[in-house]
Amino acid sequence: MSFDGVFIRHLCRELQNTIKGARVNRVKCLDKAVFVLELSKGSNLLFSLSGAGTHFRLIRSDYTPSGITFPFLTALRKHLESGYIADFYQIENDRIVVFEIEKADYLGYRERSRLIGEMFGRNANLILTDEKGEIIDSLRKTYVLNDNDKRIVVPKAKYQIPAADAERVNPFATDAVCEQNIYQGVSNLCYGEIAYRRDLSFLDGPTTPVLIKQDNKTRFYCLDLTHIEGERQYFPDLSSLLEEYFLTIRKLNIHNAEQKILENYLKRETNKVRNKLKKQREEFRAARENLNLKETGDLLAASLHLIREGDNKITVWDFYRDEKREITLNPKLSPAENMEAVFAKYRKAKRTIESLNEQIKATEEEIRYLETLEEQIAMAGTGGLREIIEELGLVKAKQASKKKPRPQYLVYKDGAGNMIMVGKNNLQNNYLTHRVARKNDYFFHVKGAPGSHTILRAAEPTNEAITLAATIAAYHSKNRYSANVAVDYTLVKHVKKIPGARGSFVTYSNHKTVFVTPDWEFIKNSTT
Repeated sequence: MSFDGVFIRHLCRELQNTIKGARVNRVKCLDKAVFVLELSKGSNLLFSLSGAGTHFRLIRSDYTPSGITFPFLTALRKHLESGYIADFYQIENDRIVVFEIEKADYLGYRERSRLIGEMFGRNANLILTDEKGEIIDSLRKTYVLNDNDKRIVVPKAKYQIPAADAERVNPFATDAVCEQNIYQGVSNLCYGEIAYRRDLSFLDGPTTPVLIKQDNKTRFYCLDLTHIEGERQYFPDLSSLLEEYFLTIRKLNIHNAEQKILENYLKRETNKVRNKLKKQREEFRAARENLNLKETGDLLAASLHLIREGDNKITVWDFYRDEKREITLNPKLSPAENMEAVFAKYRKAKRTIESLNEQIKATEEEIRYLETLEEQIAMAGTGGLREIIEELGLVKAKQASKKKPRPQYLVYKDGAGNMIMVGKNNLQNNYLTHRVARKNDYFFHVKGAPGSHTILRAAEPTNEAITLAATIAAYHSKNRYSANVAVDYTLVKHVKKIPGARGSFVTYSNHKTVFVTPDWEFIKNSTT
């Protein structure tokens, strides 16, 4: 994997000024394999121990902690909260990082705990020990010795660093370029660059966080990999690179209990509604075919005198096509009853088509609503997920607040003092557009795709203000990773809610369209 010992070495070096000396205010979890340390310096340090997504990084995006609790989380809170990170370091060039947390006990004496992250992919572990190395608790426990892990990891046991392969060489302690990858903590991706350059000195050079896209594969690393061709995207620091890769490329969202509830609901409902639409369209096609039965009924009516009781078919002259045609009959029915049965199927088909037209339209609107929810869940931050759960009625009655708080929409201000407000879910969109916005404010929405309602409040909106508001609307939409995005805008007084529609769908008129490229750096530099 790309998150190897070399990457961890550079990441530890990069985080020294941010992490060291920071106070641990809170320890939270998103699930039983993802933890967040909320630090005093305004930073959140995330540990992901979930298989192929194993890594740690500073996180910039909002997250909603899970409400679950379990013994290991309780132990982390007891020993880490209110302490400060006295030191942190990597074990040689291995994928092991140690955080030393110092805090006062209940008598005021200083004591140290160690939080040890073993970032070994599927065998990753997070282990809490005291200052003497005795294990207090661990995320994953090993009760018996085995060939893969010849140590016991349980409370009260002495922590042992995983046995290193004697043939492994620390690449920062040698100049020798080996013909095989026998280096400690060096991934095959990194070794490919070593073999290409025939040099090791670049490993300790300046950090160059990069994403390399080649065909359908995307790689990331802390150093530029010159032996790989592809489209490159560089980042200011390693945490930004990791966040982009795991949240955008791998789509490993910061999962928590609320997200899982919503995603499971969305998956279940989407499959159900799509199957419903498939059946409705099949019924519609069958009904369209039965519309041709009117011609059959007319032909039987014209030839009724030629049909005898018990006939199972009759050949008639098709005056619609000027040719002979054979019509199948039910021998158990009289000629008149055969004719009436055909007309009955025709009338039923006609009624079915009229009904299905409305049903298919409603089902397609339901799919649009679910697609909008999917986008809103992906963008939701703290509190937003719970608002979506509330909208869907997934919260239990005893959990519902008696007094509902006002939806917390986003607010930006530009250099001229203009206010740009953004709703990130249906509750916020409806509240913002139909309650907060004034009739002379401007409404923005990305054209033809799910997105946020964006309101510009400006006395005299300039082209710059309109471009900024459109860029913000595009960024908070499904098209935020596209270029040249079309955004419609009009006065709020021209925006109308669709009666009876779920979600926050609206119609608007007298609008104009502007084309922008969603650019977070532009938004950040243009707003406060």
